[in-house]
Amino acid sequence: MRTGCVAGVLEALDCAISDAGEVPVSCLSDKELSEFVVGLARLSNQLAAVRVDAVDQAEHVDLGRHSDQRNVANHIAALSNADPAPVRADALLGRWLRDFPAFRRAFERGVLGFSHLDLLRKADNERVHSQMIDDQEKFVRWCRDLAFADMGQLISRWLLGADPDGAEPSEHEKKTGLSVTPLADGSARVSGTLDPLQAAFFRDSLHHEEQQLRRAANEAGVASTVRQRQLSALLNLIGRGVARPDGSMPIPRVNIVMSQKVYEDTAAWLEDPAAPYPELDPNGRDIDKKSQLMDGTPIHPLYGFAAASVGVMRRLVYSAASRSVDVSKNARAIPKWMLEAQLVVTNGRCSNPVCGAPFHWLQADHITPYSHTEDTSVENTRPYCEPENLWKGSDPTRGRTHRHDRERRDRPLPEESRQSGIAENQPIDD
Repeated sequence: MRTGCVAGVLEALDCAISDAGEVPVSCLSDKELSEFVVGLARLSNQLAAVRVDAVDQAEHVDLGRHSDQRNVANHIAALSNADPAPVRADALLGRWLRDFPAFRRAFERGVLGFSHLDLLRKADNERVHSQMIDDQEKFVRWCRDLAFADMGQLISRWLLGADPDGAEPSEHEKKTGLSVTPLADGSARVSGTLDPLQAAFFRDSLHHEEQQLRRAANEAGVASTVRQRQLSALLNLIGRGVARPDGSMPIPRVNIVMSQKVYEDTAAWLEDPAAPYPELDPNGRDIDKKSQLMDGTPIHPLYGFAAASVGVMRRLVYSAASRSVDVSKNARAIPKWMLEAQLVVTNGRCSNPVCGAPFHWLQADHITPYSHTEDTSVENTRPYCEPENLWKGSDPTRGRTHRHDRERRDRPLPEESRQSGIAENQPIDD
């Protein structure tokens, strides 16, 4: 196919999807409906294979450089306003499939789906990689003939034959770890995997601390569940591990960002429930309506109000445009307070609006490298994740388009852009 046909192919695909959406599914017979949904599932896999192949090629040619992005996932997110995470998954799968041409062909035919490939990729390791390459056709046949629910057991039996000794302790280390998944209401789900020794140590330590809390609760006449005590025990153990020998903390246990107005409104509401409830900005853009953690997670004002009674207050002053007050001008090292002030402005996110890096990856960055300006100021600093910062390096031309992206979102589009439906994608000069 010629390159010039790409627009035609996309247009035809768009029309076909529109036609599929017009099918009166409520009027179909059971047989027709079955054919329709099964066919859509197969076509979805085939389209996913085309997308993975395209993303893999886009990574190969470093397509992100055309939009001042460090990878193709951020490039697509910047131009389509899409979540970059699925694109990163496509890129990872595309790189893995380079060693498995039979899997790629079956994926393109709709025989294998994402779920099949995910099982196979997770089963792959350096000890069985060559054997899996040799057994590609077998796996394709098994996936075609067996129910998906049976594939996990079949792959386990294959691994037992290809790698009878199993994982050594070093392999266990690759699987162990802890993850904290934030939920929509600001709470979080903690999950993880421990090796046998870690599991025994964790259980014994947690049980010992939980029993102490149980005795204290019984003496105080306070009712508590085992789950609640175990969580408190875990937090106690973590706190003691972080504390200095004298019991003081080297870092704040938690940073809460709360505007003075929200604090005052919360106090008034507690005193008089008939008073207006504190007004919050869920997007965190209005500095007078903030109640959140440093990473941008919104929290109920009562959490911040309660913390204010025992925490250390730090006053940050912002301009009417929500710009933090400038102080340092000549120091190369960006002070911690300046990074924290900028984190409040960006709601605990990387300054590249399409980057989904977690909060703990963020670090202070000079927008124009210090080696070019010797300027450490609020105007020339921003929170940037480590991968973005390493990609930018000391190149003053990289990362410049991200500087005012958040401000541009709230500005009206130029008349010609509104008429054409296309927003400008150029950096705005100060």
